[in-house]
Amino acid sequence: MKESEYSIPDTNGVSFDVEYVEIDGHKHRIAIAGNPEGTPVVVMMGVFEDSLKHSKWLVSYMVNHPSGGDYRFVIITVPFLEEYTSINVDPNTMSKYDGMVPPNKIIPMKGTLAVDPRFDLENCAYTLKDILTQGLGIESAHFIGHDRGCIIMDNMLAEFPQFAISYSRGSQGWTMFEEEWYDLTDSGIFLGPPHRIMATKAFPPLLGSAIRGGAPFGFIAPSFAIEGSMAPTGSEAKDRWDAIQSMPNQTETFFQLTRQMFRQTDFQDEGKRRSDRSRGFSILDTDFPMMQFQGSDEMLRARDIPGARKMPLLRKLRGLLGGGHVTGIFRLFRLKFPTYIFADLPNDHGVISNHTGDQPYWGKWNFWPDDVEDLLPGGEFQDRNDPIWKENQKRYVKAMAGGKYSTLQTKEGGRFSRFSIISDALHWTHIERPENVAWACMDFIVENS
Repeated sequence: MKESEYSIPDTNGVSFDVEYVEIDGHKHRIAIAGNPEGTPVVVMMGVFEDSLKHSKWLVSYMVNHPSGGDYRFVIITVPFLEEYTSINVDPNTMSKYDGMVPPNKIIPMKGTLAVDPRFDLENCAYTLKDILTQGLGIESAHFIGHDRGCIIMDNMLAEFPQFAISYSRGSQGWTMFEEEWYDLTDSGIFLGPPHRIMATKAFPPLLGSAIRGGAPFGFIAPSFAIEGSMAPTGSEAKDRWDAIQSMPNQTETFFQLTRQMFRQTDFQDEGKRRSDRSRGFSILDTDFPMMQFQGSDEMLRARDIPGARKMPLLRKLRGLLGGGHVTGIFRLFRLKFPTYIFADLPNDHGVISNHTGDQPYWGKWNFWPDDVEDLLPGGEFQDRNDPIWKENQKRYVKAMAGGKYSTLQTKEGGRFSRFSIISDALHWTHIERPENVAWACMDFIVENS
C-alpha cells in the first residue's frame, strides 16, 4: 500500500490527518485528530489490529467528550508494524525465548535464531520517544496505551517519567505473575497472553479459534458478541465487530513482523522488568498519575454467562471432524473442557470453552493484589452471584459516567491512582466499548490536567 492510499474515514464527525514521521530511515505512520493547539494525548494500541484505524472510534468519542476540545490526539502505530516494513535481522542478536506450539511442543529459538532488534519492546520505547521529540516536538503529554502499546509506554515512561502528565494503561498485566500459573492450562485455565505461541506460526489459528469460536477461551465479551455479530451492515457496531474478526486474517508478512516482537519478550519477564531497579529506574518509582483499565467480563465462567447451556456432544464431535469454526488442536479443547452455548449466533460466535479473558483483578490469581481491593478473596473465577462478591462490589466499586465504567478502590501504597472497570467489555475494550473507554480515560485526563 502506498502512503497516499492510507486514510482513516471520518468517524462520529471527527476527521483524522494521517502523517509520517521519519526516524533513522523508517517512516512511522501516525494520525492526528482534535484541537491542533490542544494539550497532546498520545494513543498507542496493540498488535493483530491496525493500531490507527482501530483506534478511530475511541479517539472520536474522546474528541466528542465534553472536555475533548481542549486536546490534540496523536495516534501512533506500534513501531515497525506498518505493512511496508522490511525485517532487518541482525546476526548478532538472538531470540530471547523459545517458541511453543500447542499443546506443549517447544520450538527451539532462544539464543539460536537471529532477530531484528528494532522490535524489542525496550527499543520500541526509545523509538516512541524519538517520534515524540524529534518528529513531533512533544515534551509532555497524556498517554493512553493498550496491550503492546501499553508495554512500550511502560518502558518509555519508566525511564523518562517527565513526559507523562498522566498515563492510562489497559488490558495488560502489571508485576504479579507466577511461573506455575502456566501449568493451569492443563485444567483449561488460561492466564496471561501466550507469548511463546505468538512467536510461532501456530498463533494465527489460535487467535482465529478464540475470536470465532471461543476456544481455548473466550476473547470477546458475550454481550458484544451478540450485539456485534447481529448488527446490521454499515452500522458502527458491525464495523467494530468486523475489526476484531479480521485480526486473524492479517497478511503473512504482518504476522512475520509480530513474531519478531514476541521472540524478544515474554509476559512474565515484562512483569519483572517493571519492578527491576537494576537499570537505575522503575515505573514503580514514578509519581505521575496512572490509571489501569480492564474489561468487566474478565474470567467469567462460560457456564455462568446468562443463557448458557452445555454444548451437545454431537456438536462437539461434528466440530472435531471439521464441521465447526475452531481449527487444529483447539477442536480438542471443546471435548476436554466445559463448553457452553450462550446464544444462537452464526459461525459459533455464541460458544465459549471454560471461561472468558485471562487477566483477573481479584482472587487467587489476582494480577494486581498490591494495588486493588480484592472482590473475591481466594476465588478462581468471577462469580457475580457469590455473596462475598456482592458485598465487596457494593463496598469497593463505584459506577461512573452513567455506568459506562466503574472504579475499583485502590490500596494505599499501590502505584495506581485509579483502577477502572470498563462495562460490558473484555480484552479489546477500545473496540468493543469505545465510548466507555473514552469516558474513563477523559475523566482521568481532565482530573489530572
